[in-house]
Amino acid sequence: MANLAISGANPLRNIKENPWPAWPIWDENEEKALLSVLQSGVWSYNGPKEIEFNKIFSEFTGTKFSICAANGTVTLQLALEALGIGIGDEVILPGLTWQATAATVIDVNATPILVDICEDTWCIDPDAIEKAITPRTKAIIPVHLYGNFADMDRIMEIAKKHNLAVIEDCAHKHGGEWKGKKAGSIGDIGSFSFQLSKHLTAGEGGALTTNSLELAEKLDALRNCGRRPEGEEFQDADKGAGVYSDDGNFIQSGNYRIT
Repeated sequence: MANLAISGANPLRNIKENPWPAWPIWDENEEKALLSVLQSGVWSYNGPKEIEFNKIFSEFTGTKFSICAANGTVTLQLALEALGIGIGDEVILPGLTWQATAATVIDVNATPILVDICEDTWCIDPDAIEKAITPRTKAIIPVHLYGNFADMDRIMEIAKKHNLAVIEDCAHKHGGEWKGKKAGSIGDIGSFSFQLSKHLTAGEGGALTTNSLELAEKLDALRNCGRRPEGEEFQDADKGAGVYSDDGNFIQSGNYRIT
């Protein structure tokens, strides 16, 4: 213990001589990219840069689809809505998380069920999940907190056993891997935040990832005033999927688009 800096030993980093860099970190590359968008005149949703980002981010996360949204809070809400979760349903989530994880469950008129965490990871305890399951349980939201992974093997096993959806809250886990699988690719939907303090930041913003075409179309419609998907982001998007095959506004929703 005497070797610790708090006990008087020399710290590994002298922050007076070698201060931590100011956050966010940016350089001329970001400046050029920002100016190119500014000068293009295409500032709204589904511009070429957003489409390009979705392609890159889906590849980065090992998923088939990425959908941008206004922030990493509304991404959780859209995920819940796309999965049909609402009145009378229960969603299990960890007691240690940012308030948005629970607040978005309330926003869709469902009930958040907070359970204990594991001491070693500070992430949701799979044993606590199983104890909290009732006939009303419809989904689990594991939060990969502070760079740690929730036990996705156990969680997916529990979800399969009880026919539950899984929404990964990956706000702290951009690029993380669980036994060769990227964060956001393991559950039904991954939710990412680009808020100022996150590893990948745009000041605000968020993204959803999924391997399901049907969920991707629902998510894209829900974030876009209920309009069915357009463009080349989705395979066969012009044909629709399931009940989401009508033209025009086909889902009651709001404007949660990123710019």
